[in-house]
Amino acid sequence: MRCMSTVGPVSKKEKAKFFEMILCSPGMAENCKISLKMTRQNALLLSRLIEASLLDEKASFDDDFLSALPEGSVNDFKSIHEEILRKAGLSDFYDKLKSI
Repeated sequence: MRCMSTVGPVSKKEKAKFFEMILCSPGMAENCKISLKMTRQNALLLSRLIEASLLDEKASFDDDFLSALPEGSVNDFKSIHEEILRKAGLSDFYDKLKSI
């Protein structure tokens, strides 16, 4: 026997509200330590992904989850972006690469 849902498609606004609710759930604002081991190649690519998708003011994305990010999250990701490059020893290299 199959149940048929009476709920229709979820709108983008409803999805954004749902993701916003998840991000505001108890404990979600607590810091957690994440240790990553990755190649410098992947560190460079991850850093670029963060910059291109979240830190570039010209970047526009149509993602329901990312549209629900709290305002301070962009600054947090900027710090993560810088830390990845610094810990991989790629800060100067990355800056010179971007200037090409």
